[in-house]
Amino acid sequence: MRIQEALSGAITKLQENNICDTPRLDASLILSHVTQLSREQLYTHNEREMTPLEIEEFNTKLLSRLHHIPIAYIVEHREFYGREFFVNKDVLIPRGDTEVLVETALSLLQDTENEKVLDLCTGSGCVGISIALEKKNTKVTLSDISDQALFVAKRNAQSLQAPIASILQSDLFEAFDSQLFSLIVSNPPYIASSWYQGLSKDVLYEPKLALLCEGDDGLSIIRKIISLAPLYLHKQGYLVIECDYRQIDDVMKEFYSNGFSEIHFYKDLGNRRRVVSGRYSCTKN
Repeated sequence: MRIQEALSGAITKLQENNICDTPRLDASLILSHVTQLSREQLYTHNEREMTPLEIEEFNTKLLSRLHHIPIAYIVEHREFYGREFFVNKDVLIPRGDTEVLVETALSLLQDTENEKVLDLCTGSGCVGISIALEKKNTKVTLSDISDQALFVAKRNAQSLQAPIASILQSDLFEAFDSQLFSLIVSNPPYIASSWYQGLSKDVLYEPKLALLCEGDDGLSIIRKIISLAPLYLHKQGYLVIECDYRQIDDVMKEFYSNGFSEIHFYKDLGNRRRVVSGRYSCTKN
């Protein structure tokens, strides 16, 4: 089977089964992964005969996509903030909308040495690692309740040569004692129970632990983070949290109720409110 034939056949199958809106992209990503050719090279080498092992692997991975397994899990990577991150079924797939979380954090960090940043609920590590690579004078800690997620985060930190200060398993702030940070950033679980079954088949393959927050509004974990964060922030430190656009107003109220000032929201790529930041104004530290 030639590369051209494999690509054409895969596109047709994805279209016929209405698997995704981007059948050509998905097919070429799988084929590129299997053949170790770039997507551009698939077209310049389209007459190349595939080996029997390549054909077998390609058919297996295409079948996975036909069962709605996300393309990022199949090819085991996803681009985020201009870098390739390893991903598997133990972590959420990084999304472009979450890049505003990184941009907001970077805009709030001062131009001083050794600022400490905590990426809470880090998952693949894409947020904290991006911050560490963009602002190398920071000391970034990655934390997650899931050991499997931390394995992925550690792998990404190593492969991207990110200057990560530490990687800790922790149920939110449980493992941090009296440590203080200049900025805490988090993309925690915030999908309400009533929304969960309405998610796409692809998204339902992602880890439930990282998506679902039990309750009608999906805010119990976010409320806990906001209420506890002041204990782990330096004076005038910042908290930055991603949430759903339907939750923004309630999240901003939680910031206000817990002693934060300079509270702002930021919009994602779809022009929806996605991130809230606040500065802890208490002078206890």
